[in-house]
Amino acid sequence: MKLVGRYIDKHGAGHVTLRPEDNEDMWHLYNLITEGDSVRATAIRRVQNVSSTGSTESQRVRMKLTIQVAKVDFSPAAASGQQEGGTSSADQSSGPAAALHISGPVISENQFVRMGAYHTLDIEPNRDVRIEKSEGWDSIARARVEEAIVPGRGAEVAALVCGEGTAAFCLLSQHMTIVPHRISMSIPRKAASAGTSQHEKGMGKFFSTLYDGFLRHIPYANPGLRAIVIASPGWIRDSVFDFFMAEAVKRGDKPLQKALREKTIRVHVNSPHVHSLVEVLKSPEVSHQLKEAKFAKEGVALDRFFKMLGSDENRAWYGPDHVRLASERGAIGTLLISDDLFRSSDPATRRKYVAMVEEVQSKGGEVIMFSSMHESGQQLNQITGIAAILTFPLDVEVVEAEEREEAEERKRKEQELADQQ
Repeated sequence: MKLVGRYIDKHGAGHVTLRPEDNEDMWHLYNLITEGDSVRATAIRRVQNVSSTGSTESQRVRMKLTIQVAKVDFSPAAASGQQEGGTSSADQSSGPAAALHISGPVISENQFVRMGAYHTLDIEPNRDVRIEKSEGWDSIARARVEEAIVPGRGAEVAALVCGEGTAAFCLLSQHMTIVPHRISMSIPRKAASAGTSQHEKGMGKFFSTLYDGFLRHIPYANPGLRAIVIASPGWIRDSVFDFFMAEAVKRGDKPLQKALREKTIRVHVNSPHVHSLVEVLKSPEVSHQLKEAKFAKEGVALDRFFKMLGSDENRAWYGPDHVRLASERGAIGTLLISDDLFRSSDPATRRKYVAMVEEVQSKGGEVIMFSSMHESGQQLNQITGIAAILTFPLDVEVVEAEEREEAEERKRKEQELADQQ
């Protein structure tokens, strides 16, 4: 993401102009833009002109429109279906594109569009987007901008999660997990001697299809790619690696040989599906190599939370109300919070979570913002999207009883004041 211009005063009012360049930038914009904001971007509208003779002529006109946001839709890059073919190219910079659509009424005059007309802006890469926030730029929004404009991002990990006849190719960046390709093939079962031969032929065809898909969808020669993970139940990951290496040697593909030797990590998982990525990222081999990567920290933190929940539930709280109570008592050591919560259409709800994050940080706690485009973020969303690992144990029932007593005391004092008046 490129920062084209920015003006934010000390009260948080102002605007930021950004230029998205890739799918992850679209995801950042989706998290920045909320209902009620003003957004100015390039649009294409069909305009009708009536000539002096009364004939009507229609043409498409590119223009700049400013709308007040009523709805924001994000569609991640979709996975393709099964591909039997392959390519020898390692340049995979042009992948499936994410789509961002922003709808709302037009709020600035334009010679082609009347005020109040409803329009949907289709945000395009490499075109400027100007954002002015209705509630001002809070600390979370400003931090998102700073994170988005850091150069040199992109996919850091490629993962091939596979089983017998099934596979998913995944690309993991700081905020997104993209599945550009899936494979599903029928493999004959092992039976008698003839059946064993058919099984081996089926597996050979499957490995060949995997190899072609790997060349097509994994940017293995990209210097920014830190690891290639091959994960599977059983022995399949070793067979896939051996096949890939043998095929690369046979074809004389030295860049692939080098990438496989230097970047490949083989990991056991219990299921050959995409949700096993959480299991992959918390494995010692992967977490050690990627300990500075954001998505790896998310997986490790979530694993710590669930282990704490199992061993000492008084130090593992989740849910907005319980986490708020823990925060008020300065008990939070690590706050796990989903970016989903900050996309609330209710400004008061967003402010509540922003205040909670700032309070935890001010008391020395760690805040980990989970991306709901990663498997770990989706798991956190299943338990309300917010959780906390406490620095000291607190009993939920005791804390709730204290809250009730304080509320009753407040009511009693208010009643006494009212009686005196």
